[in-house]
Amino acid sequence: MIPTRWRTLFDEQLEDAVHRLQEARKHLASGDGARAMQGAYQATVTAASIRVWMQKHPWDTTLPADEMQRRAVAEFPTGFASMATLDLPSLLRGFWSPDAALPYVSETEAFVQATRDQFDSWVAAA
Repeated sequence: MIPTRWRTLFDEQLEDAVHRLQEARKHLASGDGARAMQGAYQATVTAASIRVWMQKHPWDTTLPADEMQRRAVAEFPTGFASMATLDLPSLLRGFWSPDAALPYVSETEAFVQATRDQFDSWVAAA
């Protein structure tokens, strides 16, 4: 059984990820690829963290921060996974054209939706 508090938290986090992606799309439209990348990255971290928590329930055991980070990065979709070994903060603050950022935003949208689908199935099965 999933404690209500955690189910609510996961649901709110997924809603926030969707909101960040909506904002990322607005940044792309206004020509700010770097801001779009930052939003997409934050949505990716959120969805990846939820995937880890669905496997390793935080109400049973708390993972050490470095282990949680390692597991979350292992869940990243291809684009951000390939960047995770680099200096991500510098990359995200650097210049990103909207055309260069678009594939990352699109991939993250699919990743967040797939995570939402997994979460909904997980809740229904609990």
